[in-house]
Amino acid sequence: IRRLREVITRVADIPRPLLILGERGTGKELVARAVHFSRGGPSRPLVTVNCAAFNDALLESELFGHERGAFTGADTTRLGRFREANGGTLFLDEIGNMSLAFQEEILRVVEYGTYARVGAPTERTTNVRVIAATNRDLSEMIRQGGFLHDLYDRLSFETITVPPLRQRDGDVEVLAHYFLNQFALEIPAFRDKQLSPEAVSVLRSHRFPGNVR
Repeated sequence: IRRLREVITRVADIPRPLLILGERGTGKELVARAVHFSRGGPSRPLVTVNCAAFNDALLESELFGHERGAFTGADTTRLGRFREANGGTLFLDEIGNMSLAFQEEILRVVEYGTYARVGAPTERTTNVRVIAATNRDLSEMIRQGGFLHDLYDRLSFETITVPPLRQRDGDVEVLAHYFLNQFALEIPAFRDKQLSPEAVSVLRSHRFPGNVR
């Protein structure tokens, strides 16, 4: 994790796309936030979108926005997340869940910094640092035709791989004490509780398939 923090500090000042890889629950969003805030983040917007939560039509409107009357139910103009994140960071979580067709649209924004709202006749420009994350094997997806090689090349200008908890020797005990202290603040019955050596030993031997989560 110390090495990971060093990488975060190094890449924070390079306003280029960033790809964060790691198993579920390893803390990829925390890494994205750390990169953002290491570069004077409080004065700039940070916008997060879970790409797995939308189909293509909804994701297009969510990210790019839409004009009033662009489709049934579009009663007002929506700016879109790229507009909200302008001058800051847009974190695209679970980018491996995007369809190939929508990956093409993201590739254009990353390459040229331009996009169009749904129903708009003209393109807009954006000055956004895109940070993408996934727990999927993008190299395998590329081999199987499920992810665009060009988009991978653009996003992986810098790549951070967050190690799973089972590979982070010593972190389990540190995290266990941290969360116990947090529980003690929320739940009176946990106050003055301590982890026994036996409990720590059991925790150390667990594989934690959900990692820190």
